[in-house]
Amino acid sequence: MQINTTRFGVVALEMDDVFHFPQGLIGLESYRHWCLLRDPANDAVAWLQSVSTASLALPTASPRQFAPDYRVQLHKRQLESLELGPADETYVLVVLASGDGLLTANLRAPIVINFDRRIGKQVVTSAPDPVAFALASDSFAASTALRKSA
Repeated sequence: MQINTTRFGVVALEMDDVFHFPQGLIGLESYRHWCLLRDPANDAVAWLQSVSTASLALPTASPRQFAPDYRVQLHKRQLESLELGPADETYVLVVLASGDGLLTANLRAPIVINFDRRIGKQVVTSAPDPVAFALASDSFAASTALRKSA
């Protein structure tokens, strides 16, 4: 299948490239199908791109790049919809944002993805992690495009 995107033009996807978010994302509950696209200008960033809406893409990153001790604290019921099995590969991403010349990461509401079953969910953690964790300017050295578009 092919999808149109604002940032990357037309992108060819296989069905295995699409992740289903049964509850959508926080504030974007009606958008249920997403894919991850690499940022060609910044290897640290992946864009969570809506499959149905070309202009809807969220910059994401692995929190371990800038907060190596970060641990997601979730209740078991928060993970049920991910259908996690013992051998399933699970990824955690955080949404990046920019404003006032500052780049931040939302550590309070990470996105958890079961890569094997292609299911994702954004969760609100029980830990007192910040919603806007300030990133060091060198954390994303090639993030000029992110700062302009996030």
